Amino acid sequence: MTLRTRLALALVTLSTVGLAVFGVATYSLYEQSLENRLDEQLHSVSGPLSGRMVNEALGLSSGPTRPDRDSPDGANPQPGGGSALNVFGALVDSDGDVIATAEPLVTTSRPALGEDLHRVRNATLKTVGSTTGSGDWRVLVEPVEERTGGPGGFDSPLSSAEIDLAGAVAVVALPTDEIEAQMGNLLWIELVSALVLISALGAGAWLVLGRGLRPLESMASSAADIARGDLAVRVSPSDDRTEVGQLGIALNTMLDAISAAFDERDATEARLRQFLADASHELRTPLTSIQGFAELSRLDPRESEVDLPVILRRIEEESQRMKVLVEDLLLLARIDQTRPFEPEAIDLAVLAADACTDAVAVDPTRTITLDAPAPVVVRGDVAHLRQAIANLVTNALRHTDDGTPLEVAVVADAGHGTVRVRDHGLGLDSEGIEHAFDRFWQADAARSGSGAGLGLSIVAGIAEEHGGSARITNHPDGGAVAELSVALSDDVLSDPRSDEL
Repeated sequence: MTLRTRLALALVTLSTVGLAVFGVATYSLYEQSLENRLDEQLHSVSGPLSGRMVNEALGLSSGPTRPDRDSPDGANPQPGGGSALNVFGALVDSDGDVIATAEPLVTTSRPALGEDLHRVRNATLKTVGSTTGSGDWRVLVEPVEERTGGPGGFDSPLSSAEIDLAGAVAVVALPTDEIEAQMGNLLWIELVSALVLISALGAGAWLVLGRGLRPLESMASSAADIARGDLAVRVSPSDDRTEVGQLGIALNTMLDAISAAFDERDATEARLRQFLADASHELRTPLTSIQGFAELSRLDPRESEVDLPVILRRIEEESQRMKVLVEDLLLLARIDQTRPFEPEAIDLAVLAADACTDAVAVDPTRTITLDAPAPVVVRGDVAHLRQAIANLVTNALRHTDDGTPLEVAVVADAGHGTVRVRDHGLGLDSEGIEHAFDRFWQADAARSGSGAGLGLSIVAGIAEEHGGSARITNHPDGGAVAELSVALSDDVLSDPRSDEL
């Protein structure tokens, strides 16, 4: 069953049980109330009626004659006086014989008197059947002594009749027809009311639940669309005012994360395909050269103008070029794996000085200045940071003309140590600034030099590995400025002299 059906059935079932309990309790209490009222009527008429029947039995009042004592059940007694109530009265002696009666004015039914009435010693109330088999009677049985004070309490001298009253009981009964009629009416009222109420409650619950669950049905429809591959679909409602809205927010947040993950996966796959294509292209060039030179080396020098030493040198150069490319690719792969490393304290000023020294050795014609007035200590992988700073300086050398000066600065600012390398070349256009750190991306024709386009990619990967950043901009006075920024070591941050760095 659907959730809507289960909730509606549960509500109707609980309501039915509640109404049943309420109906039974109401029925019982109302029946008890009517019975108590009938008992009060019995108590109010039992005194006068018992006294009259005793007087009849003793012959102290005018009225019908006593019934035949030989009659087995005291039937056909003569009525004794009138009564405004439909009440039956009987006087039963110690032998169980009816010695006087008071007949009801309306009904012809009589209560079915048991054979043990004469054994009653205290006032007793009970419900009995009728002689005709239909309808019940409420009966009050009292010993005569409780009403008359005993045989010695009468106003007449003792006689043989008084002796017969020893152990006698007075029986007063009222029919329960009115109670049964009222209880029957109440039962019908309760049944009809409960049926109408449950029907209305079930219909209302079905409509209200349908309206309340409509957003869930909409979410289910949206989820089906999403399952078919449409990740742009979003569920509604998605607000925090209701539980359903909060579910919508959670689902949309999850869908955003899934969509972003798929986009990232697609982008990663695209980068990987491009990376493999570029790597294959870069490796193919030196391999082709090596293959060509190797084929030339097999020619007979006496039959051709092949210079074998030159061929071997070129094979060595291309092999070295391929080795550098492979090492860069392996370094990028290790950085991408984000392997853990044991950080150590590193002075960026020392690494920058080493990179400047190497650059001067490579190109003595360059004017390279270093501005590092104080130690800038960070924590990280010394080999990787040395590689990153060296790549910044090498990139500036490679993409500027001979003799172009370079400026290297190491500063501590806002909790980070930064190495800046500025050249005085032509700078980069907007596309160059956007893609400078992309793998295998080459600068435009305005920038001279050659390479595989992995140097700045390695810098960006190492910066990310250390929780820092790398960026490249154009200097207002010309040239490009490349930066590597890494968080300072806690030892430097806690040093009161750090503000002077």
